[in-house]
Amino acid sequence: MYVTQASWKSEIFQSVVGFLPDWAQGTALGVFVLAVVTPWALKAKRRLAYHRAVRTGRPVPESARYAQGRGADHLGSYAPPPRRDDTTA
Repeated sequence: MYVTQASWKSEIFQSVVGFLPDWAQGTALGVFVLAVVTPWALKAKRRLAYHRAVRTGRPVPESARYAQGRGADHLGSYAPPPRRDDTTA
């Protein structure tokens, strides 16, 4: 019985690249690597900017905020109204 050691994702990638002409295989591989490395590099750049700003005491740029809230933390106009404290009336 033949058991492959590669994951199904790499098998699909190899089969898709295998259908491309030889001159396009290198380009496809380069685009794939660029698509994987770019988000990692941007995340590292933002993290570095955040740590530099914190270390020097400067205000943190909005684009470099680390671990900022998402989704439900920013409801905007959909946020529930503030609770009225009935004990002050």
